[in-house]
Formats: sequence, structure tokens, C-alpha cells
Amino acid sequence: MTEVGSALEKLEEVIGTSVPAEAAVIFDWENRWAVNDSQGPRNKGVKYEETAEAHYLALWEQGVPVDVIHMDADFSKYKLVVAPMLYMVRSGVGERIQKFVENGGIFVATYWSGIVDEHDLCFLGGFPGPLRKTLGIWSEEIDGLHDHDRNRILPVEGNELDLREEYEAVELCDLIHTEGAEVLAVYGSDFYAGRPALTVNRLGQGKAYYIASRNTGSFNSHFYRSLIGGERISKALNVKLPHGVNTSIRTDGVHDYIFVLNFTHESQEITLDGRIYVDMLEDRVIEDGKLRLNDYAVKVLKTDQKQSGVV
Repeated sequence: MTEVGSALEKLEEVIGTSVPAEAAVIFDWENRWAVNDSQGPRNKGVKYEETAEAHYLALWEQGVPVDVIHMDADFSKYKLVVAPMLYMVRSGVGERIQKFVENGGIFVATYWSGIVDEHDLCFLGGFPGPLRKTLGIWSEEIDGLHDHDRNRILPVEGNELDLREEYEAVELCDLIHTEGAEVLAVYGSDFYAGRPALTVNRLGQGKAYYIASRNTGSFNSHFYRSLIGGERISKALNVKLPHGVNTSIRTDGVHDYIFVLNFTHESQEITLDGRIYVDMLEDRVIEDGKLRLNDYAVKVLKTDQKQSGVV
């Protein structure tokens, strides 16, 4: 406890700082209630909470600052908005998402989106309802797989995200048709082999991605790693992080405060990005550009935003 108190005293200037997030994940309570009250497509539940957490985790692992927002929040301050399973879309939300994309934003949606309005009434004219134009797809139906069923996700050669591995789809697979969207990956098995499984639609100055299936393993990690790199979404620390090391950031508008946490039982080393950093807990300047972390260590780095190389 003495060590914790000493560390907190050294971090007093972090009080009152904010998180400069360029990415947001929509987790909406009314949508959660609507999803959990829906009948099907799997009687065992469609796992809204787990799905939102999986997309958040994929960004967190990359060290990307992320806000968690509801669907009525202001989207304009973000570069990337992720809406996992936006089953219920309240009046006006679809239009605001469309405007966000047209103005240059990046939007990511998944299967089981745009099904009902705030009165739990299905949208007429095809799914995903008010998101249909933004995403450039039409959802014909959604297939609820048995627990033992699997499908394959095969990236299209030369796709813009440079996805190359084969991925596995489980539990929920949306059967979609493109309406202007570009196909980035297709299903590899069953009666819908060859049909789109991942798409991107260019609308105005932005893009909207649609992930048609629940995918296991490394899909989310690979998808978001490529996306944030290609769209230059800011990370807390613009370096490659070792597995098990995470970063987060706070700022007062002049200085950035970067928290680096080693969640492994092994020592780790990070090559920094050329900026000058002060180790606030040890009260020293890191002079050799190397950050060394003991097992389960925490470091707090301070740097000046005016330095060149700031992302």
C-alpha cells in the first residue's frame, strides 16, 4: 500500500486529464434489451454483450483509445465508430450514421443489425433497415448455426485490408447481397459458399464495413489492425506492442500521459518512437529509446505533444 500511495503522489498532474479517443464502440442499453428479448435466430441467445466486448478488446489490444457510447451520442468527433449488433435503430440514428460516413468517418457494423425500430417493429423494405444505404448491402436472412456447425471465411485476393488467412465463422451467418459495396471476403462452405461475408461501401468521403458472420480466432484482431493502420487511427503509443502489453493514454492538451502495462509473467522490451519520454514513476528521462518492463510492471510515460512524430 505504501508503494501505491507513493506512485499516486507522483501522478497528481494526471488528475483532470481526458482520453483523446478517435474510436468509439456503441454499447446501447435499449438495444441490449431489444436483442435479449428477441426470439431467435438462436434460442441459446445471440450474445450482444460478448460481441461488443470482443470488438472493444480487438481495439484495446492495439493500444487504441476507445470511448464507449450510446447510439444517440455525437459521432462527429470520431474517426471510427463500431456498432456491433445494432439490432434496434432508433429514429434518426441511421441518418446520423450516414452523415458521419459521408463526412469522412469509418463505420463498422455486424450481422443482426438494423432489424427493428425503437417500438420493436421490423423495418419494412429490407434489412438492415436505415443502415442499408450506408452499408451498401441487403440482408436476405440470417442463419443460426448449431453449436457444432462451422463455416469458412475466405478473403478475396488483393482485398484492401490485406487479409490473407482463412477464418472460422460460428453461430450466426448473415446471407447478404451487395448493393454497391465491395466484397472483401466470402463464405467458403455450405449452401452459401461464395456469398459475401465481409464488405466495404464507399459513401461520400468515408467507408462503411459490414461483418456478416461471428468469427472466431484472430479475425477481429487482424481486421482492426489493418483498419487502424490504413485509416491512421491514433494509438496511445505508435509502436508495435509485444503480446500481453497494453497501452492507454490521457492528455491535458499540452502533455500526453501514456500508461504501459505488462500483463505477462515475462520481462518485455519496447522500442519507442523517437520522442522524448519521462518515466514518471522513476522520475527519469528515457535516453536510449528502449522501455523495459519487468513482469506485471506498470510504467507511466510523459511526453510533450509538440514533439515531431506525434500521431
